[in-house]
Amino acid sequence: MSRDALVVGVNTYQYLSGLQAPAHDAEAIAQKLYSQGEFRVHRLPEIINSGQPQIGLKTPVTLRDLETALINLFKPKGANVPHTALFYFSGHGIQREVGIQEGYLAPSDSNPDVGFYGLSLFWLRRLLQESPVRQRIILLDCCHSGEFLNFLEADPGARPGTDRLFMAASREYEAAYESLDGTYSVFTQALLTGLDPQRSESGIVTNHSLTSSVNNALKGELQQPLFENSGSEIILTRGASSTTAKKLPQPTDICPYRGLEFFDEAHAEYFFGREDLTDQLLDELRKGRFVAVVGASGSGKSSLVRAGLIWELRQGQKFSGSDRWRIKLLTPTHRPLKSLASAFVDLNVSDLERAEQLRRAEVFLQDGGAGLAQLVQPVY
Repeated sequence: MSRDALVVGVNTYQYLSGLQAPAHDAEAIAQKLYSQGEFRVHRLPEIINSGQPQIGLKTPVTLRDLETALINLFKPKGANVPHTALFYFSGHGIQREVGIQEGYLAPSDSNPDVGFYGLSLFWLRRLLQESPVRQRIILLDCCHSGEFLNFLEADPGARPGTDRLFMAASREYEAAYESLDGTYSVFTQALLTGLDPQRSESGIVTNHSLTSSVNNALKGELQQPLFENSGSEIILTRGASSTTAKKLPQPTDICPYRGLEFFDEAHAEYFFGREDLTDQLLDELRKGRFVAVVGASGSGKSSLVRAGLIWELRQGQKFSGSDRWRIKLLTPTHRPLKSLASAFVDLNVSDLERAEQLRRAEVFLQDGGAGLAQLVQPVY
């Protein structure tokens, strides 16, 4: 199975301020993917130095160059479609707002003053929607790269049979910044550390372990990564002595079959076969704040929500920041408002304090929607 990577680092700009880090960062990523990721790496811009390809420090990259390289990566002609395709970009990002916000990756010839912004992220998403590549990885290290995760614009969706990782260096309102005291930019340094298989107990780095590593590395930093994982696990790099063989679990007295009971978070390791549906629910949550799961009695709705969706949200590996959410579970019963109030009671306090919290919650709920908003506000 072939693995192709397009690694882009743009230092030189005709109409925007020049940068120092992108070419250096991109070359480090290219070497890591080639040496430990088994990727065929295409660099842009590419020069030959002492017989070896490397990212050009002063070589420009035009919009046509970038579009052509992306089409060749994600939508190649003929039957030679890679199984895994990775796109890394380091350079300027531009946000345009004329009625709506639009994000662009800026090649060397970008000139916002005349309306020439660069590579549209909407165009990139359309390309990914039509791509036959099974595993897609997108890594963006540029200011306003968080715009890429504005799924209201045009989400490519979690297509069954495909796996993906999208990761951006910063939120829309933050400017990605170059490290003042490090060798690489803040985000790329975190990527390089996370991609090192020697730091993994198994000697293998996957999309899930990478997002966890980058999140931990940038915790508390000004620049916070945004990411999305969907589908099955993607192996990114591996060490020389690594193995993909998994240890078989020791026999236990636990019966994983739940019978007529639903699967809960505690049973997530035994919950199989609903990965695509779980990814679809995660996609719906990104698009809106209210998601209804409707189906016949006994069809597995509760198991899907509890052992699938909620378990994934608590892990924080597929939905950026969801591991910091406060998730409340509610079974309406014959007294739904009482049950709703009880969901906001802290079980780790004294009986007296719990009773007072329950009383306050019930008072809030007597005011309807406005009261519920007041009840939720201190929690979230």
